[in-house]
Amino acid sequence: MAHTEGAPPRLQRLSALLAICLVAIAVGFAFGRILVGHGASYRMIAVGLASGVLAWITERRGMLVATLVSAAALLLAVTWVAVPHSTWYALPTVSSVRTLGTLATLVGAQAREYVSPAPATPALVMAGAIAVWAAVFSCYALAFRAQSPLLALVPPLALVVFADSVLDDQIKPIYGVLFLIAALAVLFADSLRRIRAWGPVWSPVAGRDRLLPVAGSNARRVGATALVVAAIAPLFVPGFGTTSVLDISRFGSDNRIRVSPLVQMGSILRDTKDNNPPFFEVQVQPGHLSYWRMVALDTFDGDTWQARADPGSEIQDGTIQLSSINGESVTQTFTMLDDLGYSWLVAGGLPTSIETGDTVSWHPLSSSLTMDGWPDKGESYTVTSTYANPTPDDLRNADVAHADPVDTQLPTDTPIPPVVAQTAQRWTANADSTYDAVMAIMHHLRGPSFTYDPNVDLQDNPQALADFLHDRRGFCQQFAGLMAVMLRSLGIPARVGLGFTQGDPVANETGTYIVHGHDYHSWVEVPFNGYGWLTFDPTPTFSDPASLSYANAATEPVCVPGQGHNCGTLHPGQGSKGPNTDKGPTRVGDVKAGITNQLLGGETAPQRPRPLGGITLSSLVVAGLAIGLLLAMGIPLWHWIRRRRRMHAARDPRTLVLATYDVFTDRAKELGVGRSPGETPEEFRRKLAATETLDGANEPLSRMTAEVVRAAYGPDGPDATTAAGVRRDADAVLHALRAATPLRQRVLGRYRQD
Repeated sequence: MAHTEGAPPRLQRLSALLAICLVAIAVGFAFGRILVGHGASYRMIAVGLASGVLAWITERRGMLVATLVSAAALLLAVTWVAVPHSTWYALPTVSSVRTLGTLATLVGAQAREYVSPAPATPALVMAGAIAVWAAVFSCYALAFRAQSPLLALVPPLALVVFADSVLDDQIKPIYGVLFLIAALAVLFADSLRRIRAWGPVWSPVAGRDRLLPVAGSNARRVGATALVVAAIAPLFVPGFGTTSVLDISRFGSDNRIRVSPLVQMGSILRDTKDNNPPFFEVQVQPGHLSYWRMVALDTFDGDTWQARADPGSEIQDGTIQLSSINGESVTQTFTMLDDLGYSWLVAGGLPTSIETGDTVSWHPLSSSLTMDGWPDKGESYTVTSTYANPTPDDLRNADVAHADPVDTQLPTDTPIPPVVAQTAQRWTANADSTYDAVMAIMHHLRGPSFTYDPNVDLQDNPQALADFLHDRRGFCQQFAGLMAVMLRSLGIPARVGLGFTQGDPVANETGTYIVHGHDYHSWVEVPFNGYGWLTFDPTPTFSDPASLSYANAATEPVCVPGQGHNCGTLHPGQGSKGPNTDKGPTRVGDVKAGITNQLLGGETAPQRPRPLGGITLSSLVVAGLAIGLLLAMGIPLWHWIRRRRRMHAARDPRTLVLATYDVFTDRAKELGVGRSPGETPEEFRRKLAATETLDGANEPLSRMTAEVVRAAYGPDGPDATTAAGVRRDADAVLHALRAATPLRQRVLGRYRQD
């Protein structure tokens, strides 16, 4: 049976749209499983559908245009699903791009840190959205542009297989069946475009088009049989349901927390600024607040701090260890206010005993408690700890404890910028004891020249330490990471503590505090004889209540020329007024790479230029790039909109033929062979034929020209079939011209002046 005239092209387009939507849904559902919560899957599906629909809309445009439009839409989509708070009326801003750049540096570290299903952090959501978008868009391009449907299924199949390989949940064949349905839809749509021989699948009945029940019956039988066999066959394969021979989901998942000293916590603090869930409630004796340590990180590889591998030992009868320090015994009770996605149990001070119904282990190397599983909402436990309360004089006399060599090690294969150690030596030049050296560094970092800012954008490498010293803006992780490295450069043992600040007090409940996501914090710990690891917090405006007896009584450092410290309200010692006293802050050299050798005592460098009206050179460059990007996208988009309006304005076959020819000549002009004013269609045909670039398209050109002349001057107007034929001929000629036109002309032609 013959096909209904005019219907197959519409069916081809609709079948392609349906197929790519099924692919997007299958990939979104399957790949979204690697993140916790249904919301992540819904976002992946939405991103996939947007990518597929956009690929379908831009199919008839050039590949370059489609790719540029897709890239711009991807930026919108990623911004909406990962960092919606950074938009301006739902549009990405410079801050959005910077935030996305920061998140991109975190993907690798978070992928190593979490075991699937992982928390839906902005970094992982961004990575997932990009992966789904690219898979769906490339699937459509390969299937319906390159006509390689089997190759087109590889990108989405890779995401489905990846999700299955990293998840340990029960077998769920629904994802495989759904993907098979999508794959068959892609093959069916491609077959319609290739042979149009699957029967009268679309036919007018009773004045409207509908899919006939008998249409493609053989194809539907084959498809249904394939689905049933694919869903059932694995049940009979030996080893079905057992673990894989090579389980890649376990690689790197040693349940150790890893934290970049300069980057990773920023995304958490920014994410909890607007979404600030309560984590747990703590009840403690009045006057005995402290930071709640989760884990101590004692190994630094130049990029990240992490805890050493420590299997720990299971706690028996609630006794953790005998107290080895001088101090006061304090009891704390913690109650979970949400289902938490980690196994660490927080505690203050030095834990000595714990009361809980779960199996808990103590890890002495990281001073951490872990449970077998994750704490659930409503669970509680009680910890008894020893709080040390030394005075500054006690610590000056005690000196640092004998520590493990690891606690003073710095990486050798990834050298730390020399400026870090040089600055530490200058800041501690007048220190008479180890305690005074620790306090000198902490005091400088807490001084007025450093600013707490969770929105900084630094890289994840050793140079970021020097950049932070130069820019003097950062958040807790940067302050703690830099101070710990500085102390180790002086031979003082130090590590980074990770956990939460004391939390917010509950009204009318003495000794009860609620700890939220924004209380996530890091600090520095240094061991002293008889007192154990003590907290020193270098982050401005933050202080551990348990450290006030010794960390709040530091002698202000002497601010001398070349020290690199913004004196602000700090005053030099008597008689030490230098030549720079009346010139504001002293800035010595530049700690950026390549000029750290300028950091010499007493040598000053020019002040950094201040921006005019708050506009810096980098802001102007970013604004210029943004304007250029908008123009690069906007001009071709404007031409496309103008042509679409011209075609939509055609109300009958005659005007449609003439509109098609106008659009044809307009697009030919972009390719360097425009129609001159007053040039007749026949003259333009001869000019095109003389270029010898049509490569077999002379017949469509002649046929189109004849129909255009007939439509413009003939008494009888063309019918709809003729109008459709003119459009096909125009596309064929343009395809031949485009193939013979250099890429440079094709790109520059889109930005011509009309």
